[in-house]
Amino acid sequence: MKTLVNALATAVQKAPWVVIAVTIVITMILGSFASKFQPTDDPNASFAPEAPELTAATYINDTFGAVSRMQVLTTSASGDAITLEALQAAVSLDETVRASETAEYLVDLDQTPAVLSYLVPVFLAVENGAPFPTSDAEVKALYTAGLEEVPSQFRSFLVALLSEDADLETATAELGLSAVTYRSTDDLDEQAARALGFAEAVTLAPTPDSITMDPFSVELIFGDSAEFEKEIARLFAAAALIILLVLAIIFLVKPKSSRDRVVYFAGLALMFIGSGIAIVPGLAQIFPDFFPEAWGDLELGPVLLAALGFYLVAFLMWTFTARRLRRTTADTLLTFLTIGIGIQWMNGYGFLRFEDMSQMAQILPILLIGLGVDYSIHMTTRYRQELVAGGSVDASMRTAIRTVGVALVLATLTTAVGFLTNVTNDLPALAEFGELAAVGITASFVLMLTFVPAVRELLDRKAERAETLDTGGLETGDSRVLPKLIGKTAVLPRRFATATIVVAVLLTGIGAYAMTGLSTEFSFLDFVPTNSPLRDTAVTVSERFDFPETTSVLVQGEVATGAAWNSMVGAYTDSSDVGDVQTITLPTGETVATGQTFVGVMFGFLDPDLPTAEPTMLAAAQAAGFQEGTFPPDANLGGLYDAAVAANPAAMASVLAADANGYTAALFNFDTVAGESGAADLAWGLNSAFAVTDQAGLESVATSTFIINNLVVQSLTDSQLSSLLLTMGAALLLLVINFFFESRRPMLGVITTLPVVMVVILVFGIMAGLGIPFGPVTATISALGIGIGIPYMIHVTHRYLEERLTWPNENEAIEQTLTHTGGALAGSAVTTILGFGILVTSTTIPFRQFGFVLSYTILLALLAAVLVLPSMLVLWDRWHRRHGDPALDAAVVREAFQDGA
Repeated sequence: MKTLVNALATAVQKAPWVVIAVTIVITMILGSFASKFQPTDDPNASFAPEAPELTAATYINDTFGAVSRMQVLTTSASGDAITLEALQAAVSLDETVRASETAEYLVDLDQTPAVLSYLVPVFLAVENGAPFPTSDAEVKALYTAGLEEVPSQFRSFLVALLSEDADLETATAELGLSAVTYRSTDDLDEQAARALGFAEAVTLAPTPDSITMDPFSVELIFGDSAEFEKEIARLFAAAALIILLVLAIIFLVKPKSSRDRVVYFAGLALMFIGSGIAIVPGLAQIFPDFFPEAWGDLELGPVLLAALGFYLVAFLMWTFTARRLRRTTADTLLTFLTIGIGIQWMNGYGFLRFEDMSQMAQILPILLIGLGVDYSIHMTTRYRQELVAGGSVDASMRTAIRTVGVALVLATLTTAVGFLTNVTNDLPALAEFGELAAVGITASFVLMLTFVPAVRELLDRKAERAETLDTGGLETGDSRVLPKLIGKTAVLPRRFATATIVVAVLLTGIGAYAMTGLSTEFSFLDFVPTNSPLRDTAVTVSERFDFPETTSVLVQGEVATGAAWNSMVGAYTDSSDVGDVQTITLPTGETVATGQTFVGVMFGFLDPDLPTAEPTMLAAAQAAGFQEGTFPPDANLGGLYDAAVAANPAAMASVLAADANGYTAALFNFDTVAGESGAADLAWGLNSAFAVTDQAGLESVATSTFIINNLVVQSLTDSQLSSLLLTMGAALLLLVINFFFESRRPMLGVITTLPVVMVVILVFGIMAGLGIPFGPVTATISALGIGIGIPYMIHVTHRYLEERLTWPNENEAIEQTLTHTGGALAGSAVTTILGFGILVTSTTIPFRQFGFVLSYTILLALLAAVLVLPSMLVLWDRWHRRHGDPALDAAVVREAFQDGA
């Protein structure tokens, strides 16, 4: 560390222009790649790439031509959706969808039309000869008659298209549900385009004034990403503006005259107005009753331009009217620019290394902003302290780099190595996150100790040579509100250190207990804005209907044997006992699962009592030994399957797959109602039912969108725990080693790490207590807690060691530590909290939760750094002194700080 810090200080002072030039060149190179580092098209692949469920889903889509289903909710102003006007709307829906540009993707199955209306019984009655109805009463009569004619195995499916208040005797229902079935594709952009095309057709379908039809599908959530991207841009732009505002306050160089003070407050007022302009549109969307509707619909571009205009006027006014405020402007904008450069470096490296950005990596700029603000405030504060003390520009910058730089090296090394432990994680998303975090943290460190000092040095050297360097107003420490406030908290470690630690331990224990109840729920619907009609439609469908989703079981292997057939028949039979699998009771009294399954389709051909029976297949089956639904185990069913494919190629292509070696896969698509909350139990039940196929040498796995989502969250949960332990373990080891060599006190490494452990436990405990679930977005909180918390603690411990060289006892040393470093930490924390606290105004639930959790995470890290850690340091110091052992080896520490180690 000594060599590195000295080298950086020398480079800054001897060749500042070279430092700046190198920074610009690297930024231009990496920046050219940074814009190409975009989110991956398939986020699930980065969380569970080798998962059988995900592999099976891909195979099903590629081999069987998977289909998607868009739900269309029909609402009537009369409160009854089984009416003549609703029937007219259903006819219009079918005609408009089939005439749309995306009609070529529609999938008409044998017994299920591509556009399936809840009024199918009425259409069946008309097809069977009944005249088209002309009144509501006739519609209801035909619905009842048509439903009676529907085979029992399909009746329950059609009834599920009516809301739960449906009365079949009177043929009334408040809501109706239709479904549009179309071919899926692996190309997510194309899949979204198809969904948007059908959704547009639904909304364009002419309907009576009393009828409304609203489309919904999972693809629509991500299909129109414009609004979501606009939301994210608005939030981060507002966060950036707020951070600029707070930095301008923290970096204030006290104005010399009353006139300058007026200019300063006028500039702040302009910034407040600019921040308000950026924030108000979001607030108008969340609280429409308190703001004009037009405010929530404002275009993002003009809003941001107006907000930036106010900031630009403020900074220009400061720059050209008051010298001291010019310095405030320079330090604020330099910090912000450097943070942006660090993010560009990280993203450029990310594209060259990974090409696509995982979902977790998208949150890393927040970590870099938090660390960048922290690093800059500490460097700037220490540099200003040295200037006020009478040091020259070169001497002050050298001291700042060689003191604060030591802490920053340690903080960077500890957090970067901690995150790098994730590169061995089985989840690519976590491995990428760990590597990029380490790169980003290192980039922030290098820039804050080279680029920022180099620019500041050039500016101040010029003023120093012209004898115009004004160090007045640069006072820190007791002269500022935050340092003064934080300095007063020294009373706790000085007088109530033990009590403070006891309270912290008790709170941590409560947090650990609460953390056991942390849920892992996650829904793609959460990413739909809370004020979106799409979300309202989805919630209504979920709450008011028992409409099934499709859950597939893929069976692979040599499926054309008697043993394979018998095992699949047994599994199919057992699947009817699995919870949330929909079933029907056949006229024979047998209960079977509904859906399009291999065994179900085959039995439709092999049952001589059904109209779908195929004579050629019956003959082939009997020749193979078919009896009571089974075959001899050694029977070769290749001929039977050939006959089935020849008789009905479309139906068999959707449930049976073959290659050059024969028939290799069978598909079972079940109608299920587990939803997201029951996906794990459903997967376990179906996998258990199909476990019997293993005995026939087959492999089977249940999969669906909900099952994969649950798998992603569970994988993330399990990996985050191991990742958290590895990161904390690495940080602890490095800190122990560092403090052993620096001050011969390895216990300081443990003391510095413990408060961060407490913070992480409390963060998740509070999440559990408030009912905030663990998901892909909130999963990054522990990493951010460590990434920000560790540097906070290192700053305090390092400054305490430095102050103990000056002050004779631990009480004075801890007070000075908190006044100086604690004040800087408070400034950094307040800046980040206020900046990213704006995320709570998001219209999407995950980002709202993330903003709230991130804010109190940083607050807890600050409290741990200025209350808990100082108490531990004081007790540690006192314990050594009571035992006749000076807590600090003065010679070692003096060498570390005075010689720049």
